[in-house]
Amino acid sequence: MSDTTPFICPVCASQRSVAIAQETSPRGTVGIRRCTGCGLYLTHPRLSEPQGEYQHTTREAWQKKYGAIVRGERLHDRHQNYLEEVAIIRQYVPAGRLLDVGCNAGWLLGYLQKAGGYALEGVEPAPVLAEIARERLGIPIHQCYLHELAGDGAYDALTATDVIEHLEAEHLNAFIDDMARLLKVGGFVFIKTPNARFTHLKSRISRAMPAPLRRVMLRAQDVWDAKEHTLHWTADTLARAFRQHGFDVVRLLVPKMVETDNSPLGAKLARRAIYTAAQALGGGQRIPDFAQDILIVARRSG
Repeated sequence: MSDTTPFICPVCASQRSVAIAQETSPRGTVGIRRCTGCGLYLTHPRLSEPQGEYQHTTREAWQKKYGAIVRGERLHDRHQNYLEEVAIIRQYVPAGRLLDVGCNAGWLLGYLQKAGGYALEGVEPAPVLAEIARERLGIPIHQCYLHELAGDGAYDALTATDVIEHLEAEHLNAFIDDMARLLKVGGFVFIKTPNARFTHLKSRISRAMPAPLRRVMLRAQDVWDAKEHTLHWTADTLARAFRQHGFDVVRLLVPKMVETDNSPLGAKLARRAIYTAAQALGGGQRIPDFAQDILIVARRSG
């Protein structure tokens, strides 16, 4: 089942949009639209329960997927990404109280814990994931949504890695307000999310590919991940959203690509070439359209 709530852009409040793509999965059919007012991409219509896969995670399924990492038999696919994020966070907040929003099983928190110097906490609404993070790390993990968390002005930094694309449009502004509420004045947020301009490019290319080449280059056919990604960000729309809620954008940068072992070889080589070019043309200053991901550093101004 899909949600057919009328289209209203959460960034600029426009009700006008253009259709970009449509994707079908075993869970249903969804559409991608781009707001003509600000350029935000939204999944519309969307599934009625986009985050059900996370909310209903079982311990057995999680153990099957991640047990080898916990046992030290292999590194997480995002090992280099987490190391990079820790290094960036330390540049702006070398110590203090830090909350990881949508912390999942505590992967980034584990790397921050090893780095030392932080009083760490996480917030994760999925019961099983929150419990696993708490057991793994021995730190406070709040099993709730961000708006349910007390502690106004309590934190020096908030992180949200691959979270903001999962928010439903009607909850976005309250979510950013809650981030501002929980941060000290002058505190920092670190937000990482896929770059919608790259996804749009990839979608157009994939539709033009012959089927045999598509199987070599793409692991999955749902290019937009729209069964669970409901907001699709560009550097401009992400920066605008945070500025509207009292944040100063300090830095936009191209983070490292995710090295997934099960990706086709063609996809791995293409990702590395794209990342190298994006670093050369943007890197730590701006986000080229073909960069795969965006990392924004913003500071609460008041």
